[in-house]
Amino acid sequence: MLRPGERGVARRVLLGVVGGVTFLAAMFATSAAAPLPSDSGSAGSPDGSTVTLNAYCEDHGAVGHLADGRTVYCTQVQGTDAFVWSYSRNPIPRDPNTRGYTCDSDACHWPDGTVVPNYQRCGILCGEPPTSGDKQSGLDDCFRTGTDFEECERRIR
Repeated sequence: MLRPGERGVARRVLLGVVGGVTFLAAMFATSAAAPLPSDSGSAGSPDGSTVTLNAYCEDHGAVGHLADGRTVYCTQVQGTDAFVWSYSRNPIPRDPNTRGYTCDSDACHWPDGTVVPNYQRCGILCGEPPTSGDKQSGLDDCFRTGTDFEECERRIR
């Protein structure tokens, strides 16, 4: 039989062991249930096919690849429930599929043929010709070298 002082020590040891085991169990359960990071290499589609820049997607955080090999991410359009394939993991400011204009390799035009001012365009982020801001910041030069969009953004900050 334990003496009164020994019972208190035994109780504290038992509580410490139970608490430690509980902590470890919770830690392993949480890590096992945690989602994979968005750069985990998960394919953009189950069959490994390529995805299209600006196309709607459903698997937020998924990683895909364009036909040219560039990496894109299924990211949210700010203020909406829409997700699109984008060069950036960060939410994009507007839905590129609802633009009221079209672009060719040199410029973007409204339906009446007038040029869309750069400040009203998305630019490189949406697969459009670069805006003056994209050029002046060096983003355009960096991106043309084949560097990932996010790395180019990091470099110019």
